[in-house]
Amino acid sequence: MSRFSKALWPLFLFFTAACGTDLQRASAQDLAAAFHAPAPEVSEGTGVTDTTAKPETTIVRDANGALPKRVTRAVSAADPLRVMVIGDSLADGFGMFLEQLVAQRGLPVAVVNRGRTSTGLARSDFYDWPGQFAGLAASDRPDIVVAHFGANDNQPIRLAGGQNVAYGTADWDAAYKGQMRDILLVAAAQRSVVYWLGPAPDADSHRNALLTKANGLFRDVSRETGAHFLSLPAFTAGPNGEFVSAANGTTIRSGDGSHFTGAGYSLVVKEILAAIERDNPGLFSPSTVEIASLQ
Repeated sequence: MSRFSKALWPLFLFFTAACGTDLQRASAQDLAAAFHAPAPEVSEGTGVTDTTAKPETTIVRDANGALPKRVTRAVSAADPLRVMVIGDSLADGFGMFLEQLVAQRGLPVAVVNRGRTSTGLARSDFYDWPGQFAGLAASDRPDIVVAHFGANDNQPIRLAGGQNVAYGTADWDAAYKGQMRDILLVAAAQRSVVYWLGPAPDADSHRNALLTKANGLFRDVSRETGAHFLSLPAFTAGPNGEFVSAANGTTIRSGDGSHFTGAGYSLVVKEILAAIERDNPGLFSPSTVEIASLQ
């Protein structure tokens, strides 16, 4: 995220929390639609499908190809845990608030925020996440990857050859899972532990239908590959999984019905960090935390 974007972040949070206008609702993934150009939508056309371009491959689960379940190296203030956050503008927010949280707790963690507004898994022609992630992972060498996708993806999938897979079809489901698997293959090669987030409900019923579907697809692929799946609806939705704007008397969702308020982002990143600590007992020893807090 640029310095300009970071400087405007508090304004974006206020803007989306205070307003519920058509302008914000026009772009599900942007904190302020006026500042970001959304990914262009692809026309369904005839719904041409290329099922060979994204084969239903799976992670090769051997000594060198399996996704690790926990971080095995020692972390220290001199060599902190490297956590990369990837995905859409919601991921961008999670990355910023996670960076603040680990600093507040004095943990030896370096957060690399690679969240990018208006992106998703459907439009590789707009931003190719599997391809871009390969380069980012090679340069940043993350110990842990936190991924969030979904709200930009209720449209046809544009394949590498330029053909479209029609939204709402079984082929779309297969191609979407293929995009996720491509990212996980890169993570496995880097020996990165992956936390894949199941997106929270959206106030828009059409977008929410996609997010409900995406949760199931993400959960299935996580189970197949060894990625950790963290369901955001488990602690941001109502008792029946429905969209709610507040939790325990605190407003957690912004006025656009898609993003979070500052309190909502804080809630999510606390759950992410708690999951990391739960799955990696002893990762942050008292001595490393004390040393990191002094620096």
